[in-house]
Amino acid sequence: MHAFTIDRLALKDAAANVYSDELTVILSPAAGPSAALQTLTAKAFAPLQRKSHYLTIHTGFFGQGDRPWVAPTFTQLGTTALERRWVFHDWAKSLQSMFAVRKLVVLLDEGCTTEDIVRVEDLVTIFSSALYTSSKWESVRVFACKPEDVTQNDPDYKLRFEHQLEYRRWINENPDSLTSIEIGERLKSFAAQNNCTFTSMDESALRDEKMNLLLAVGQGAKASPSRLHILTKNLQTGVAPLALIGKGITFDTGGINLKPHESFVNCMKNDMGGAGLMSQLFMALIRSGYSKPIVLAIPACENAIDALAMKPGVIINSRKGKSVIIEHTDAEGRLILADAMSYIGDTFSPAHMYTAATLTTASLRQFSNFYTPVHFSTPEFKRSLENAASHYGEAFTFWDAFLPFLNGNKINAADLTNMGRMPSHSSMGGGSNVAAHFLKEFASGPYTHIDIFNSIWNWSGDYPGAHYGCTGAVFNSLWSAFTQP
Repeated sequence: MHAFTIDRLALKDAAANVYSDELTVILSPAAGPSAALQTLTAKAFAPLQRKSHYLTIHTGFFGQGDRPWVAPTFTQLGTTALERRWVFHDWAKSLQSMFAVRKLVVLLDEGCTTEDIVRVEDLVTIFSSALYTSSKWESVRVFACKPEDVTQNDPDYKLRFEHQLEYRRWINENPDSLTSIEIGERLKSFAAQNNCTFTSMDESALRDEKMNLLLAVGQGAKASPSRLHILTKNLQTGVAPLALIGKGITFDTGGINLKPHESFVNCMKNDMGGAGLMSQLFMALIRSGYSKPIVLAIPACENAIDALAMKPGVIINSRKGKSVIIEHTDAEGRLILADAMSYIGDTFSPAHMYTAATLTTASLRQFSNFYTPVHFSTPEFKRSLENAASHYGEAFTFWDAFLPFLNGNKINAADLTNMGRMPSHSSMGGGSNVAAHFLKEFASGPYTHIDIFNSIWNWSGDYPGAHYGCTGAVFNSLWSAFTQP
């Protein structure tokens, strides 16, 4: 399955360009349909009109009644792009059960924008296979009367969508296939094809660098051992690069503190979501012609159950020199990120470091399936994400540094505990926040962390544009934040 192309076609000419075995979906902007679409919907077949929340669905036929069209239009303004996307998804997921036609034509009305491109993408992904390699649609054609107006704020929509799909595939892939070794092979191949430098540090190199936390997490893993993969592009002497770091736990059993079923162990192939997100973001940026210095770092391994697996109660000295007591082996993501952050900070002195990770189950309890927490954002990055989210139908919640969260990682037995919690006199909450503050201990400069556990996976079953597994969040907004001025 590949990205679609938006071709030129006026709504008035649609009837002559749609075949009898195609279903036409006509999308209008949230602000309302054009005069041409209003004229068409006035001729809709009244008995088939229906409502879904504040979406009114008009249905009619081109020609002699053999070419159905459907036009969903919003009747309520003032809602968020995410909510509109959810409302559209809630209707669209049953689209194929309403019509026997399996070929799709999408017409974008006048005034349609990036938000509507995402609705086209959702029409594709809702009906895709688990690995997004095929679709229940036999074909998809997309048209707009003025394609340049639709894509002016998202000119690389095909490239963006292509890598968002690849991000989904990585997350949904079987963990015995996408090991730490295989991740390295794919990054190495991309580097060779795109003139990037590639380095992969094995256990010996990690020991030389005293990355004991990363080594400890993977010490029981045979097929997916500890690795640190690094790609760079456009590095310049005296110019600090941007650094993207993604957590790559290829499967998380919880280790000795074995995950129960209630902790989503059956979904833990998604624990390399940060690696998938940052890798595909890096690749998309490079292919789009991104010219600034940039570094990608992927610490990766499996958190396996084995006689040699990391044990609760051990105290490990990190690369940075801070000692960490392992109170819970299922709080492993922050450990591999900590050593990677220390190494990248010392080696490249980045202008800003961004980490993405399925870091805490607590983020799902704290923020639901929809609002991705972002910790330690700059005001500029916050504005960029909020603006992007308003176009792509995503949502964020932002959190600053807070001393009680920092203190939640302190313990008498070592410098830090990997099972941070709020002090006993306070709430036991703050899981995502406390974990983010653990990572901040290992940042040597400006730093932002994105905890994607809650939004990366279709936990609720109704995340827009998703049917199984990875939702694709928050790729689009990050792409926009890094590419838009």
